[in-house]
Amino acid sequence: MKKTIAIVLMMVLVLTGCASKEKSEFTVGVLNWGEHPALNASLDGMVKGLEEAGVSGRIKVEVKNANEDASNATIIASQFVSEKVDLIYAIATPSAQIALTAVEGTNIPVIFSAVSDAKAAGLVENIAKPEGNITGVSDLPPLEKQVKLMQEMLPEMKTIGILFNTSEVNSQNQIIEVKEIAQGLGLSVLEKGVSNASEIASAATQVATDSDALFIVNDNMIATATGLVVEQALKQNKPVFMAEDGQFDQGIFASDSVSYFNLGKIAGVMIKEILIDGKNIADIPVQTSDDTELSVSKEMAEKLGIEIPQSILERAAVR
Repeated sequence: MKKTIAIVLMMVLVLTGCASKEKSEFTVGVLNWGEHPALNASLDGMVKGLEEAGVSGRIKVEVKNANEDASNATIIASQFVSEKVDLIYAIATPSAQIALTAVEGTNIPVIFSAVSDAKAAGLVENIAKPEGNITGVSDLPPLEKQVKLMQEMLPEMKTIGILFNTSEVNSQNQIIEVKEIAQGLGLSVLEKGVSNASEIASAATQVATDSDALFIVNDNMIATATGLVVEQALKQNKPVFMAEDGQFDQGIFASDSVSYFNLGKIAGVMIKEILIDGKNIADIPVQTSDDTELSVSKEMAEKLGIEIPQSILERAAVR
């Protein structure tokens, strides 16, 4: 009799285990750091990635926006953990860092996007094999290509001006790389850090005055204020280049940008692999995309009195 009961219990446990693996519906909590085109494109791309993978009907997406506020992001991440979502999709570095802290002690995986340097941000120790409960997609821009673009369009340029958020480690690492690239090309870099949005206008004026062109790296605070930076730069008749083209229509002169929509699609595939296919997140490397889109503004060229080189016109989308 005891042997029979033991066998029955074992069968129940096996069947219960099978049922859990055959879960038909999942919930993804999306923690978006803020409202600007690149981050929104990362969200739209993820949704499209799920659709193209044929699993959107099985995955509910719950989106919450932190409005670039760490306290809001912390509350949202905690809510997702309390709700026991199946996965958190964190858009931008601060969101990913906060989400990773929130899921500590749980088995909730985190997929990030719009993170330039996951290792420097403390998200993973190994890009190729994260070995943790987090992985995702890097938006690290092709900085050498971007600096060479600036030099090609402005042959007389000597100094590149860069604004950055002093609390965003991604920005600081990009500046270090830009400096190394610039030095190799005989250029100098003037950097100016800000700690809050109220400092951007005066900082932009100072940098525009003392440089030949401004370059906006992947920095959430500065990207959100693109229009303000352009406004100050135009007063000094200086062009503004950008690492991503989500804010292009706010007065950017040129950009050779990765597609955040495509990065989001890659993240969508990762989510499908983890939730539907049962793949171990620790075995999924942080991914990047080498595809870029070169855009140049004819309107800004005319406004600044800059002639766009034929070599650029032949390969760029003129907007």
